Amino acid sequence: MAAMVMWAGLGSAASLHAQETPGVRLEVTYRADYQPGLVVLPLAASGGADGSASTIRGIIQQDLDYSDRFEIRDNIAGIRAGEPVNVRLWKERGADWVVDGGVTPRAGGLTLRLVLHDAVYGQVRGEHSFDLPPAGDPGFRMAVHAAADEVVRWATGDPGSAASRIAFVMQGRGSKEVYVVDSDGENLQRLTSDGSIALSPAWSPDGRRIAFTSYRSGIPALYERDLATNRDRLISDRDGINITPAYAPDGRTLAFAASFDGNTEIATYDRERGCCLQRQTRGRRFDSLSPSYSPDGRQIAFVSNRLGEPHIYVMSPGGEPRLVSDHVYGQRGYNTSPEWSPRGNNIAYHTRIGGVPQLVVVSSNGGRPRLLTNTGANEDPSWAPSGRHVVFSSPNRDGGGLFVLDIVSGRVRPLLRGRGYGLPAWSPALVLTSPRSR
Repeated sequence: MAAMVMWAGLGSAASLHAQETPGVRLEVTYRADYQPGLVVLPLAASGGADGSASTIRGIIQQDLDYSDRFEIRDNIAGIRAGEPVNVRLWKERGADWVVDGGVTPRAGGLTLRLVLHDAVYGQVRGEHSFDLPPAGDPGFRMAVHAAADEVVRWATGDPGSAASRIAFVMQGRGSKEVYVVDSDGENLQRLTSDGSIALSPAWSPDGRRIAFTSYRSGIPALYERDLATNRDRLISDRDGINITPAYAPDGRTLAFAASFDGNTEIATYDRERGCCLQRQTRGRRFDSLSPSYSPDGRQIAFVSNRLGEPHIYVMSPGGEPRLVSDHVYGQRGYNTSPEWSPRGNNIAYHTRIGGVPQLVVVSSNGGRPRLLTNTGANEDPSWAPSGRHVVFSSPNRDGGGLFVLDIVSGRVRPLLRGRGYGLPAWSPALVLTSPRSR
């Protein structure tokens, strides 16, 4: 919804109230992929770590469930922590994977040892130990999430996304502020307290900074928050607007929408040197905004109304735009909020179907869009680090809130429930695991 409001404030807004995506009929289709059974056994504990072991097991089991890679199996009554794993028994019970391990105290925290057993072939697929902070430490849950992501990698060869956070905007009384929350909906934290309007948070590639727009000074200026120091840095307060920031993959450049000669254009800014604003698009009678970089940094996806209504385009910096969203000449459409997949093959955005925003994904090379949702109003998709899930906002799905969608199976889970949530932005992986082999 916020993206639509942004368009309404631009110069060509009168022509932007399109009704639905034209062209071919879009239908929701998902694969019924086989999900191997997986069980997380109780973790052995020593030195008084029983409570921590139970908490860790619960986090890991939920993370593996949320990965949508496995069908989680329950433990068998009578099987206790620390017992030898009977992989034959678990294979008969439908578990292809068995996770066990233990938790022991160490100076300054805990050591978590995890073992992944392949019950089909009777082999150990992964075995590592992870240093964790104490259970009460702010970084405890994120460290456990990173261990769960490692289990996903052992089993599938692909990264997990549990060790990540999601920034978003929440509307309060007379204001909109930026918040962050862990990928499982825990550890909600408020980032801004401007008492005004904050919009369009965007993560730096290293996860250490968040760029956002704030009206704290009375105009839409662009800021960058250092998450370690909690200090803000002004990026741009040019006359007009400074909105929808996006970092280049190297973290050096910020692209955003800014005002030039009465139009809204895509511009880039060298944030390391603090200079060198460069205009990337030039439109005499149309606007461009919402840039998103390809993973290799060579292309930018963005929104422009050069055909009369907002559509998704791709261009090399300074190059000619190429249309990738569906368009039929003479018919109306509405496509906005693009974000490039971390895998580089797809661009997610939202369109209008019968006047209602729905999520779609299209190949970065163009082609027929694939409809991801058809229930409720769904908008502003943002990719997980793995490229398998998107987070999105909805004002009316199950009472409204932020939701996570698995684009393979179609499974949707709530992240935060309630009205007033919008503009989610999923972080990169925040913990690069360096487990100690045993």
